[in-house]
Amino acid sequence: MSDSRKYDILVWGATSFTGTRLVEYLALNSPPGTRVALGGRNKSKLEGVKQSLAAKLADVAIDIGAMDIVVGDSADLGRLCEIVAQTKVVASTVGPYTVYGSELVRACVTEGTDYCDITGEFPWVKRMHRELNDEAVSKNVHIASMCGFDCIPADLGCFMLAQYARDELNQPLQHAKGSIVGIRGGVSGGTLATLVNQISVERKLLWRKLKSMLSSNSDGRSSASRQANVPSKSFQWGIIHYDDALQRWQTFWIMSMVNSQTAGWAGRTLNYGPGFSYSESMSARNLIHAIGIAVGLLYGLLLMMFGPTRYILYALKIVPRPGEGPSEEFTRNGFFSLHLEASTASGAVYGKVSGTSDPGYGETITYMGESALCLAFDRDKKFRPGVYPPSVIMGAALLRRLRDKGCQFDVGRAPIAAVAIASDQGSKKEQ
Repeated sequence: MSDSRKYDILVWGATSFTGTRLVEYLALNSPPGTRVALGGRNKSKLEGVKQSLAAKLADVAIDIGAMDIVVGDSADLGRLCEIVAQTKVVASTVGPYTVYGSELVRACVTEGTDYCDITGEFPWVKRMHRELNDEAVSKNVHIASMCGFDCIPADLGCFMLAQYARDELNQPLQHAKGSIVGIRGGVSGGTLATLVNQISVERKLLWRKLKSMLSSNSDGRSSASRQANVPSKSFQWGIIHYDDALQRWQTFWIMSMVNSQTAGWAGRTLNYGPGFSYSESMSARNLIHAIGIAVGLLYGLLLMMFGPTRYILYALKIVPRPGEGPSEEFTRNGFFSLHLEASTASGAVYGKVSGTSDPGYGETITYMGESALCLAFDRDKKFRPGVYPPSVIMGAALLRRLRDKGCQFDVGRAPIAAVAIASDQGSKKEQ
């Protein structure tokens, strides 16, 4: 892509809780001279974000006060085309993406502009793939969705395992599983709004996926895995099960549905192995604790699905409204740890992905910021054009960037220590 474009990165939705923090991250971590613009539909709010960040970050390589502001509406395709034609990369934080994201992606493909987002709305991403992938490939455009905590740890984690198995063992992967063994983090109102919208729009599909997970006969493998006669080995599981390798009870993890679909899609696209699939769960202290976590999460989702109960939760400040989120101190004190295990014909390989801040905000901002910078400055012939998860498009380049920023992505033949328990709520980080 030509450097003649006015901006390197446009942060679309810069007034959102996550968008403001993404602008701050880029100001602190971009190479000198990086041209960043702030975009959204409300000029006065965008000006307010720029002024507050300029006062907060007076001494950074990028002059926030000099950042341009571009204004448009997510439903105005013509205006969006005018906007995205000015930038090399669009980094969008405007969700729910099912409602506000389609025209922006369409504009990026039309104008030959690369794009990344932090959606976890897998059905929407697949729809964008069906509608726009062929055009994106023909124009060499890269549309990388799910570049936040949804779904970088699982997506790049499985990419890392497959790369290791191929390079060190000359073996394909058969199946991979992940367990959240430690986590502490908050949630923003925007994330909850996106989750509620996804449940409402895709209720039947999500229910089918959940019923499959609830089945005690489920082994975590895809139908392709079974048809390929890939052995399930030690990966037998239901929604609550005991993991022999971790020696811990496993339970429902709220992000498992989107992560399993995303990592599975990437694995099929990049050919990790015949019938490759991925399953995910959360570690608990014991069986009673595992049941309690599953019931609590499912009950919480049920309450958020209906307007009257959702209004009560907002009124009582049990959950944040859109635009609200965890404090900076809470974000700094968060963490997560994902343990990975994959089977090959010659034995298992293990991985660990972890972060040292709130996964939904601290780590997500790092993942999204580095994804945008990767598209803007690292793009080469190895990048795969189209509408795909980040591992398919950026792969090793993004993995290298995240490791350089201190994000842990470790892999080897032996299990990698993981001692925290997910539902201890981070009373202490891993030692």
